[in-house]
Amino acid sequence: MKLFDTVLPEMYSKYLFEEKNTDLSSEFTDMLSDTLFTGTANILASCKSMEHPVAFTFTKLDGSFVAASIVQYFKNEDKDNPGNWSLVWTFDEKDVPESALKIDFNDPQASSYFAGSAGSKYGIRFESTASMINCLLGFLVCLKKYLDENAKEGAEVSVEQDGVFQARVVVENKEKVFALEVDGEIKNLIKDDKAIEK
Repeated sequence: MKLFDTVLPEMYSKYLFEEKNTDLSSEFTDMLSDTLFTGTANILASCKSMEHPVAFTFTKLDGSFVAASIVQYFKNEDKDNPGNWSLVWTFDEKDVPESALKIDFNDPQASSYFAGSAGSKYGIRFESTASMINCLLGFLVCLKKYLDENAKEGAEVSVEQDGVFQARVVVENKEKVFALEVDGEIKNLIKDDKAIEK
């Protein structure tokens, strides 16, 4: 289902108001989710390494894991051809490679990427870094909650935003399996073919 065909935007607005004392209309949901995924890809593009994976992690103030985005370089078996970059998202902390360089969303240096993305594309300015963290982390919390609450046996439940992301959940062997993928345009932000060819 398309993002605005679900109750997720209203759920997100309600969560921010009740949990974070932030009054934000549900109509801004798509702008903030775009800011979240684009900003994360831009950070990983600037920090990626051909030597090891880099994970950008989203954690709550109590340290509990919410989600992560991981960029990793895979060499081509044919040495005459360049390898490729992989960008994946996960709601499962076990998916983050042990060898990954981890950067956390609460790192003060990360905020400029999100502020820049929100400002240049939508003219949005956050009141503070804390406000930005509440809004963007809140979207991931609500997205996972929406999938979790709507998961059902024998059917895939999905929510998507064109050009930005698709999230899905299926129930397999009585266990919920979550998937989160960004659109190809956002994946392209981490690709640097010139660097690969060197």
